[in-house]
Amino acid sequence: MLSTGPVRPERRHRPIVRWDAALSGFALVVTGMLVALGIFGAVFLVAFFEYCPPRTCSSSAVLVSVGGSLVVAAAAGVAGLAMTVLRVVERRPAWPFALATLAVAASAVAFGAVHYASAIGY
Repeated sequence: MLSTGPVRPERRHRPIVRWDAALSGFALVVTGMLVALGIFGAVFLVAFFEYCPPRTCSSSAVLVSVGGSLVVAAAAGVAGLAMTVLRVVERRPAWPFALATLAVAASAVAFGAVHYASAIGY
């Protein structure tokens, strides 16, 4: 008689919660669209930035506000995507991470837009 070692019980995975995966996917898609729209808008805002009166405008503040906010939004999007996918694969609730990712990315884009307006003197 051959011994193949100890017999381990088969490990069962919990099923994926469909509404959780759908809500998480929807939030991540909206986050990606928001970041893409922010990048598209930032390219146009910076590309057509013609004149900056020195008393009311700072061109370096424009670049920092636009670039910084988009870097933060993109980094939050990638990190949130990774955490959400990991939670879905582990079959744990993922929607809070996806919605937090959306909130952080939206806040970063809004922060950049507000600081862009203040940097050009509006």
